[in-house]
Amino acid sequence: MKEATKEKNRALLPDEQIIDLYFARDERAIKETDHKYGKYLFTIAYNIVQDTLDCEECLNDTYLDTWNRIPPTRPTVFHAFLSKIMRNIAVDKYRYNTAAKRIPSEMLISLEELDTCTPNEMSMDEELAIAELARLLNDYLKGLGDRERLLFVCRYYYADKISEIAKMLQAGERSVYRELAELREGLRQHLEKEGICCE
Repeated sequence: MKEATKEKNRALLPDEQIIDLYFARDERAIKETDHKYGKYLFTIAYNIVQDTLDCEECLNDTYLDTWNRIPPTRPTVFHAFLSKIMRNIAVDKYRYNTAAKRIPSEMLISLEELDTCTPNEMSMDEELAIAELARLLNDYLKGLGDRERLLFVCRYYYADKISEIAKMLQAGERSVYRELAELREGLRQHLEKEGICCE
């Protein structure tokens, strides 16, 4: 029990030192990554796959993928690097799970909300279309205030539940719903202004 408490209270290593451990091929890198970002990554996975065992599997796969990518990659923003890996793995796991049966997911709900403001005739398999849409989305996000950007990213990147976002922002759920609707409408208008039809 004392050991567990000691481990929990242990200081977090700076990201640069954790990355150095990966470059040294020191297995402590994974332990330090888990100590610092394990709960954060688990939350991303759970919002997508909604299953604790699947989250554990996604977490292990994320650490393995991170180990295989560093080196040669040296991430500039380590938590963003990790979250991208986790999100991709969790989405793949979600797709695998839903191939045979339908499983409710906050990720699916949040993506359905964006259906009305993203182009549906565009083939998202084409690299150019994806790159252009990503550029326009980034432009839109840059034009938002800090709160609006946080709200959008929490809902549509991390697939956080409305109730969790409301709690984090100390706001009512209805207020969060309203703000998200305004953000989606703003995105739709931004895309249409750039010549992308969202109907």
